[in-house]
Amino acid sequence: MNDNSVTPHNLEEKRGSRRRARTRADILAAARQVFAARGYHAASIAEIAERADIGVGTFYLHFRDKDEAFTTLLHECFSETRQRVQQAVEEEGQSLLVVLQAIFRYAYAQRDLFRIAFHADMQYARISRVQTAIAEILTSILTAAHEKEPLVGYDFSMQICFVTGMITQGIAQWLEHEEADPDKIVAQMLFLLRHGLPEQVLTGNSLEKQS
Repeated sequence: MNDNSVTPHNLEEKRGSRRRARTRADILAAARQVFAARGYHAASIAEIAERADIGVGTFYLHFRDKDEAFTTLLHECFSETRQRVQQAVEEEGQSLLVVLQAIFRYAYAQRDLFRIAFHADMQYARISRVQTAIAEILTSILTAAHEKEPLVGYDFSMQICFVTGMITQGIAQWLEHEEADPDKIVAQMLFLLRHGLPEQVLTGNSLEKQS
């Protein structure tokens, strides 16, 4: 028999794998709906199972607990965010504008999950993973810019820390508003980075007094 021959046993294994994958996807879709409606702490495995139309026991065949299901959702969401950023950079060029637009537009499209992810009660480790991913992207942008023309006087690690903080805090606060416009917050962030704060805010003195 040819090693590549398809046997009934192999066919059944493939069907079983597809069923498990579909069930897992159904559980994650249901979990996302429940987390969005109830919040992380109020969400229950029983409600997730009911919405996925499975038994509670089936849930545990795929996920250890509620936290693993939620962490899986976040991992998939943040991986997709990174892919969106990379795609935008490949199509439009490597710049902070392109990166910010990609991040905030995707965060807005997935705002139900991002709201939960950035909730004050969520574990710092989860937010830290997001910050690390953003910092890696910003590092590549600054490095590329520095190679084209030396950026004198900039402490890269500190600048990356500052901008990463702006992005994550911006997402956390901005998503609390239903009328949030991703392009508006990007414009505000770039305006601040480009022009800084007014002199009277920084030193308490206006430019007129200094002159």
